[in-house]
Formats: sequence, structure tokens, C-alpha cells
Amino acid sequence: MSLGKKLRGRRLWKNGRTVVVPLDHPLYFGPLPGVEDPVALVRTAAEAGADAVLVSPGTLELVADVLGDMAVLLRIDGTHTRLGQHLERIDLISSVEEAARMGVEAVALNIYVGADNEDALLAKLARVAQDCRQYGLLLVGEMIPAPLLAAHYGRERAELTDETKTEYIALAARVGAEIGADVLKLNYSGSRDSFASIVRKATRPILVAGGIKSGDDQEFLQSVREAMRAGAAGVCIGRNVWQRPDVSAMIGALSAIVHDQSRHAVVH
Repeated sequence: MSLGKKLRGRRLWKNGRTVVVPLDHPLYFGPLPGVEDPVALVRTAAEAGADAVLVSPGTLELVADVLGDMAVLLRIDGTHTRLGQHLERIDLISSVEEAARMGVEAVALNIYVGADNEDALLAKLARVAQDCRQYGLLLVGEMIPAPLLAAHYGRERAELTDETKTEYIALAARVGAEIGADVLKLNYSGSRDSFASIVRKATRPILVAGGIKSGDDQEFLQSVREAMRAGAAGVCIGRNVWQRPDVSAMIGALSAIVHDQSRHAVVH
């Protein structure tokens, strides 16, 4: 790893782990409940102890003054919305050079493995990986198997067996690592054992994306606890944070689990 990546990684990783709060969702969904005021949300995340945020270029300009000590992951692709018909067509909206000028620690990309245009998406990943090596930025690859894509964006449910889902996530993860991602953002496979098998084969640190869809705080936190025990390096969780009644408490509970301050983190 280059010196630039090592130095930027110091802010992202706290003892090898991290809690990232993503608020790049409006690139696709528009102003969802919970992210109407990104400045207030980022200020809350910083005060509650989050380690990093994932934001779009436009939002970064708004929240720069309230970031505190948090690292910044910059979303640099995003050319489709919920009104469009082709979820898989997602190209760059910024560049690694621009991200370096902004002073961020990492850039993030969506890659849909198995989509009809996976060749173009993987080529995008390769180009950005090369640029990240040149400029010393970390690259976060959000590697989503195509069969999970529609479910990821709320279009339909993916009817897959647990075994097949695990196989697809493991494939997507390893492809991202082979092409040059420094960090992999992955869907949770659903169990500690299956996710541990993904972690063993990925060869890169893994951030768990989203978490289970549950209205129960403790059920959700238990899934995060299982993922961390399976070997995840952290979480990158948005709606399960900023759509909860107490955002600060949820971030605090996640930090306690991720940084192993308490195996019994709760939201009061």
C-alpha cells in the first residue's frame, strides 16, 4: 500500500475498525426521511462518535465545516435514479483527481457483478483503482451481485437460497479485490458462519452494508454483532441509523460493537 493510502487510512480505521455513516442515498432516492438536512445529520454523526461518512461531492461542500475528526468517503458514481429504468447503468460523476483536491480519504463506487453491463462496470473499477494508486486514495468497492440489485433498490425481492446468496457475495467480493479495491462494502449474507466464509476469501477488509431490515433495535444490533464476530472490519449503515428514532444512540451502540467496547450495546 502506498504512503498516501497508509496516511489516509489512519483517519478511517480506529484500531483496524470503523463505523461509517453513508448519506449518499439522495443520489438515487432523492431527499429520503432522515437525510433532508445533511448538515444536521453529519453534525450528529460526528458528535455521536462515528468514524467516517460517505457523501456525494455536492453534499461534501455543505457539510465540510461540521465533519469534526471524521474521515470522508466520497461517492464518485451515481448516474441513475429511482425514476430510471436501468439500475445497472451507473457511471462516474466525479474523479479521483477531484477527490484528491477535496482532501478526502477514499472514493466509493457501486459495481453490480453479473449485470448485463458488468464488463463496463468492472472496467470502471479498474480505471478508478489505477487512479487511486496514482493519487494515494483508498478505493471502496461496493460489490453487489446482480440478483440482489433489484432488492437493494427496493424494486423486488431476490429469491435466493442462503447458500447461493453467500456464493454470489463471495464472488463479487473477490472480483473487487482482484481488480484493486482496498476495502469491500458487502451485503450481510444472513448468518455468522456464511459471512465468515466470505471474509476468509475476500482478501480485503469488509464493511457491512445496511444490515437487516428490522424495526427492532436489538435484532438489528445482533446482526451487526454477528457480522463483526465473523471478521468484518466495520459497518457502513445508513437508513438503519438515520431513520431510527434516536440517531445518536444508534451510532453509539454501533461504535460499541464495532470497536468492541461492549458486546451488549443497546439503544435506550
